[in-house]
Amino acid sequence: MKIAFIHAPFSHKKFAENLSVVDDEFCVAPPIVLSYVAAIAERSGHEAKILDCRVLKLTQKEAAAELAKWKPDLMGFRFDTYNFHETLGWAQGLKRVLGVPVLAGGINFSLYPKEAMNYPTIDFALAGEVIYSLPKFLEAFGTGGSYKNVPGLWYRENGQLKHNRVERKLAGFDEYPFPARHLLPNSLYSSYLTQKKPYTIMLTTTGCPFDCTFCAIAPLPYRARSAKSVLAEIEECVKKFGIGEIDFFDATFFANRKRDLAIFREIQKRRWKIEWACRTRVDVIDEKIMREAARAGCRRIYVGIESPSEEILRAINKRITPDKVRRAVEIAHKYGVRVMGFFMIGNPGETEEMVWKSVEFAKDLDLDFVQFMRTIAKPGSGLAGDLKKHSGKDYWSEFVAGGRKEERWPTPWTSMSQSKMEKLTKLAYYSFYFRPEYVIRTLRRARSASEVARYFRVGMKMAFHYLRKDR
Repeated sequence: MKIAFIHAPFSHKKFAENLSVVDDEFCVAPPIVLSYVAAIAERSGHEAKILDCRVLKLTQKEAAAELAKWKPDLMGFRFDTYNFHETLGWAQGLKRVLGVPVLAGGINFSLYPKEAMNYPTIDFALAGEVIYSLPKFLEAFGTGGSYKNVPGLWYRENGQLKHNRVERKLAGFDEYPFPARHLLPNSLYSSYLTQKKPYTIMLTTTGCPFDCTFCAIAPLPYRARSAKSVLAEIEECVKKFGIGEIDFFDATFFANRKRDLAIFREIQKRRWKIEWACRTRVDVIDEKIMREAARAGCRRIYVGIESPSEEILRAINKRITPDKVRRAVEIAHKYGVRVMGFFMIGNPGETEEMVWKSVEFAKDLDLDFVQFMRTIAKPGSGLAGDLKKHSGKDYWSEFVAGGRKEERWPTPWTSMSQSKMEKLTKLAYYSFYFRPEYVIRTLRRARSASEVARYFRVGMKMAFHYLRKDR
């Protein structure tokens, strides 16, 4: 059986935490979740195709023509809550032309499955561990068998919507096959900070062992792959696909300290010419792990700082201190690792004065890069639960169901207005990035003309962004 997995294009959303220029420019990453699902389908004996319409810049008409030549029996889409309606539009358009059933998946079907299944375009949806459910579903779909034993499946029978209980057994991450990168146009992926190509992303954990209230990942179960599994995937990336740079998309790399040190030392031993970046927390960084990471090719770390106010850090359950932030940045810089700091604007109890203290703190830390983001109630996060209690409304549920247009949801935890948060976010970026000393240092550190051109292009977009309407 032939299954086509389609990665639909998406655009910046009004309710997003980032400015539109950041969402547009920061990263064009491979659809890693679809790649895992395609690999599971292949391991089950089926033929899979991934059509990344975003990176290939395909129109629906062009995508339909490409798929018509391949003649899939089933089309698979990953739906997240932010981009639900754009993905649905692509599923509707392609189904209309090809007449092929639609299988949906993604975190949205663990959050708002009933709202999503109200749309008849979606014939089937899977929630939970697809490593268990997808092979069973494909067997039933291909043979015309019963769907009753497919865990986590939503489907229709005689016009009635039905769903099966999600399999509560959590699969070990090592049980998953490696993502099907052979189905991807790997040379086309990059990020704003990419130094080497081809570029890819990798997952070595799911969930997060910490519980910050603003995070949508924290509620998910935490599990880590073994060092052996991670090293085998890195080796495949290097030797089979010629990957030059990996971005580890784990919520908190370095949290599994013993495993990560084993990975770093083995990379050094094998002398792989690979550079990489990761996301982590300042309170899991110390001299030993940063030294070994740098020797193994770590060139950038992304850390959540959020605010220098200990009051705010307690309010969002961040469990760090400004002193820990400062020490972590100093250690990273000592070993030649660049640091991007994430800050939130509009935290619980935050004032405009506190925001400017965040900006000055970022400058004082001598960070290499920053992202300033509006604090929003992400789907599934603690703040989303707080918003629902405060307002009596589930804005994300109504959005998916089609009863609420794309707009900014309320932020009752701060007295700052949406327009004030937008203005402060823009000004924070300009205040940090357009300092003459920062510009000169960045140009001196650039490793290629293309890197300079990339910084210039994005810098100009950022400069003109301030003149645009609130976005």
